Amino acid sequence: MNEDYLRKLVKRYLDKKSTDEELEVFVYLMKQGKLDPYIKEAMDTTIQQVTAEDILHPDTTIKRKNYFIPYLRIAASILLVSGLLTVIYFYKNKQTAINIVSIKNHTGIIFKQVLPDGSQVWLNPNASLSFPSKFGQLREVTMQGEAFFNVTKDHKHPFQITSGKVLTKVWGTSFRIRSIPGENNTKVTVLTGKVSVSIPAQISTMPEVTSAAPKKTEELLLLPQQEATYQKVAHHLLKTPVSADLTMWHNVSLSFENETIENVTRILSKHYHLQIQAEGTQLNQYRLTADFTDKNLADILFLICRSVHTTYVRDEHKITLKN
Repeated sequence: MNEDYLRKLVKRYLDKKSTDEELEVFVYLMKQGKLDPYIKEAMDTTIQQVTAEDILHPDTTIKRKNYFIPYLRIAASILLVSGLLTVIYFYKNKQTAINIVSIKNHTGIIFKQVLPDGSQVWLNPNASLSFPSKFGQLREVTMQGEAFFNVTKDHKHPFQITSGKVLTKVWGTSFRIRSIPGENNTKVTVLTGKVSVSIPAQISTMPEVTSAAPKKTEELLLLPQQEATYQKVAHHLLKTPVSADLTMWHNVSLSFENETIENVTRILSKHYHLQIQAEGTQLNQYRLTADFTDKNLADILFLICRSVHTTYVRDEHKITLKN
């Protein structure tokens, strides 16, 4: 399919002119991610129109509002089609036309998002992430829930994550952050590299925080296999014993040739020291041919699920593939 066809397919959908056949193709391609650049292009075009109108007629608020109607329709269309994964682009700065991308994982499995600098983020179910479509001098993102980061090294452009009242700074490393609403603690656990974790004064002294909040920035430096815990009630940051098992985030290289899922899960269990199994005879006997080179367990499970049209559920000690 050429670019013009895909661009036209997106435009017809957003203009609500799709035929039944076009709608079916649109949903199929979007679920595969093949329409992402054309959807973003449509959004960027709208943003440029808003910016141009602001420059030519800075006091004309009615025209600016009219431009936002199709723009919001684009965002709403994505929400309706994706269903399991919420993706929203919204306009942040009239002069520079910066896009902020907000994602929430509504699926039951771990979802991977690649950031503009090539950094990778794996979002656990119900986790959310916001980031600019293009990073500046400082690579800033915000998140909520549980996620694992593998940050591209760039010493000239620090990477910064805000999770609640905790600020994590890195230059290139891999680590996990758990910051779930309703839980008393936020945890940062390092797998590789070096991470700085702090409670900046401008964050810890927000109106909802009591006078017990620290008056100066608390900061901890974490090395591999170290963990920091922010105690929300006490407003205190401290090093604690590692509570998270980061085994699944180690990369392996495995290749399978016409192998049953039963044997695949057995081999994965051995490599990751986890109980991994498939449910039902039919799924266990399904044969898989795949090359998993330099992949972590989250990526491997995702690729298996797409190959055999299944999903998985995970608890603390077991992962089960299900029909």
